[in-house]
Amino acid sequence: QVPTLMMDTQFSEFTPDITPIMLAAHTNNYEIIKLLVQRRVTIPRPHQIRCNCVECVSSSEVDSLRHSRSRLNIYKALASPSLIALSSEDPILTAFRLGWELKELSKVENEFKAEYEELSQQCKRFAKDLLDQARSSRELEIILNHRDDQSEELDPQKCHDLAKLKVAIKYHQKEFVAQPNCQQLLATLWYDGFPGWRRKHWAVKLLTCVTIGLLFPVLSVAYLIAPKSRLGLFIKKPFIKFICHTGSYLTFLFMLLLASQHIVRTDLHMQGPPPTIVEWMILPWVLGFIWGEIKEMWDGGFNEYVHDWWNLMDFAMNSLYLATISLKIVAYVKYNGSRPREEWEMWHPTLIAEALFAISNILSSLRLISLFTANSHLGPLQISLGRMLLDILKFLFIYCLVLLAFANGLNQLYFYYETSASEEPNNCKGIRCEKQNNAFSTLFETLQSLFWSVFGLLNLYVTNVKARHEFTEFVGATMFGTYNVISLVVLLNMLIAMMNNSYQLIA
Repeated sequence: QVPTLMMDTQFSEFTPDITPIMLAAHTNNYEIIKLLVQRRVTIPRPHQIRCNCVECVSSSEVDSLRHSRSRLNIYKALASPSLIALSSEDPILTAFRLGWELKELSKVENEFKAEYEELSQQCKRFAKDLLDQARSSRELEIILNHRDDQSEELDPQKCHDLAKLKVAIKYHQKEFVAQPNCQQLLATLWYDGFPGWRRKHWAVKLLTCVTIGLLFPVLSVAYLIAPKSRLGLFIKKPFIKFICHTGSYLTFLFMLLLASQHIVRTDLHMQGPPPTIVEWMILPWVLGFIWGEIKEMWDGGFNEYVHDWWNLMDFAMNSLYLATISLKIVAYVKYNGSRPREEWEMWHPTLIAEALFAISNILSSLRLISLFTANSHLGPLQISLGRMLLDILKFLFIYCLVLLAFANGLNQLYFYYETSASEEPNNCKGIRCEKQNNAFSTLFETLQSLFWSVFGLLNLYVTNVKARHEFTEFVGATMFGTYNVISLVVLLNMLIAMMNNSYQLIA
């Protein structure tokens, strides 16, 4: 008989919500967990973090700490490697989903963020350690090609599409994907048809890549004519496809370079110029890019498509190209003849098309950064760049607050002293004049002035006024100087420190 004292919760070492299997899972006791699982003892799954059922609401209202602690104890038990291995039909998938769920919980339960993140890392390590147990390439292929929706009517070709690896990528399981066994299998599939590629001399590698890259038009035509032929199957190999796509994209960038250099002479004052030969040659690539994005969205789904930053960049790039083509068609149909560019209206379709085409050229060139992942030296730099961009966004949030604060103050101080263009030298008004003036006359002009002052493009005399109001000038100069100290000395150095930390995490 259990003594009454031990049954009293006040003298118990554990809270009432902890069951024997939970206690065994907390200590990762394999034998006890196995014994309890064989007797069909289970751990109930907790409700969703945002659940509004009567049970969750009442429990949280009575004792919110006990409610949160009870949830944490359950997840601490569910994350036990021994429990996952003994109770799950697919331990790797269970570890993936549980790790993702714990990571999401850490964003909501801020008070227990460290505990949930540690449990998430524990699940990731368990999935990685399971993959470590593979002793041959055959076992590794079976694990990585395993699907959780196996059925008789399933397409046999889809059983060799690395389904488990795709799930790992979906749940951001970096440790699992970066595991040496997994990477070796990926390298074997990547260099299919090129045995011993890594051991070859760099000159042989370069010559092979250049040759295949130059032959990509021939290989593409052969694939279109006979996709099942030997040559058609050759171009479907991952490494060959990568080289051909890279060669095609470099050719596209070369065409953009030719278009920007205006090698084809045209009338610069033509309001609706017809497309040049180079622009006609660029069009098939643009249509191909658009078709590729549509196909990727159709195959992978909209949610997966928008979660890839490169896809969003491709969408923006293709949208700009489509807008450019549309505006050029409008200009060609609507306008006839030549007219000096100085007399064109600001929103002329040709001018807007040229501006959009220039922006799309920049995005197209920057898209090459995605190829860095194919190189072990440049790949980490690309990841660091992505983290740094997030740091810059955080920095811009603080900087915009500082910018708006000082812009509002300076505009309030100086808008009384606004002058007209006729009162200024050369009838020029604004900070783009040879002698800058009216830098803080309007809120928009003040925002521009403060932004460009970060790059040293604004002179101190813009704080002067024509009236002899020395106190106003002193206050304005002090505010302007304080802004520069905060933005350049404090915020800029903070940004450098943040970016350096992001780089160190990857390097």
